[in-house]
Amino acid sequence: MRKAYELGWANACSFGGCRPSLVAVDDILFQKPVEIGSLLMLSSQVCYTQGKYIQVRVHSEVFDPLTQQHSTTNIFHYTFTSDRDVPSIVPKTYGESMLYLDGKRHFNQTVES
Repeated sequence: MRKAYELGWANACSFGGCRPSLVAVDDILFQKPVEIGSLLMLSSQVCYTQGKYIQVRVHSEVFDPLTQQHSTTNIFHYTFTSDRDVPSIVPKTYGESMLYLDGKRHFNQTVES
């Protein structure tokens, strides 16, 4: 969980151009356990922005080198705020559009709470 947060923070920092502050962590769903010694692969995307807010999605998966299989273990959603307005996200593909809509939904749930 800490590595996912650090990756999400670094991505928000890179995208926003300054050190972001964490506003919210959305529900964390553990889909599969991560065994000790597993090869854990993390990827992070800025999926939605609004004003000074940055919504980041971190995808966590385990890689099994024997079977060459990847298995999703967790998906984390973090909301950060920046000191300045951040660029808007413009999805270019269907996949990016789906991530954008999912990020917007998570952001709206955070703001309503």
